[in-house]
Amino acid sequence: MGSYDDLPPFELAFPGPLRDRLVAAVLSGEKISTTGLVEDYEYCGDALPVVGERSALIDSADRPVAVLETTEVRVLPLAEVDLAHAVDEGEGDRTVAQWRANHEGFWHSQEMRDAIGDPEFTVTDETLVVAQRFRVVERLDPVTGAPARPRSADELLDIVDENDEVVGQERRAEAYARGLRHRCAFVLVKDGEGRTFVHRRTAVKLVFPSLYDMFVGGVVGAGETYDEAALREAEEELGVSGLARPVPLFKFLYERDGHSWWSQVYEVRCELPVSPQVEEVAWHTFLTDGELERRLSEWEWVPDGLDAFHRLREWRGRPPVA
Repeated sequence: MGSYDDLPPFELAFPGPLRDRLVAAVLSGEKISTTGLVEDYEYCGDALPVVGERSALIDSADRPVAVLETTEVRVLPLAEVDLAHAVDEGEGDRTVAQWRANHEGFWHSQEMRDAIGDPEFTVTDETLVVAQRFRVVERLDPVTGAPARPRSADELLDIVDENDEVVGQERRAEAYARGLRHRCAFVLVKDGEGRTFVHRRTAVKLVFPSLYDMFVGGVVGAGETYDEAALREAEEELGVSGLARPVPLFKFLYERDGHSWWSQVYEVRCELPVSPQVEEVAWHTFLTDGELERRLSEWEWVPDGLDAFHRLREWRGRPPVA
């Protein structure tokens, strides 16, 4: 990690979906505060953070993704945590009571109790916590640990109308920010046994970070066709070369929560060994149809992929999964 080797790690929650969401919230600017247990620091033998200290934000793959600087540290009883601090944790809590309930659920988990060596640990109003604020000094490339290069936010996209006709072009970041309608390719990948490739997106994805997806793919670049984007994105995300051309199935307009894109759905069989792109894929596996349907109610899926999956079932004459 070069000049960042000596920075202490800044770890949020435990590796997995929760850490991925928190890391994404930090990188997006939504999360600028966090709360730790004094007892946790003491059990681990770690010094409390100090104002001005810099640390390396660590993702679920144990990679540094940003340099953070501590801007405020307060040690106080749990009952004295204020609303501003709770809201700035960037987890969607809008009351202290809601924030505390969510945090107590984590602190009372078996994983947390094991981490501090107390199987019966319980927080009370008097439990001392460390209320910490921080800022992102620099984003890092998760692979090299070096300062991150500009990401795909600068990629140029075709902007389209309700009939999928091109009406202009715009940078990807601007298209997302303004909800401009563009194009995406969704590719369902099956292996030689008919199982579906499923993955969890990385925390640094521009849209729907850290959620599960049963499709690979992505945006169609300016001047690019759906078919070209489907093959390019599938090979890049799977980490393969020589993939068969994905077969187009149907197209639909996805519009929800300020997002809008025409979505062409494909299917392809991949019997090649996959080596998923680390910038895109945090975890992956192949699931049978039955295993995939069981996971639909257990995992948090990208909303556009889930919509496409339900439409695919209907297109094949099967009812959508509740």
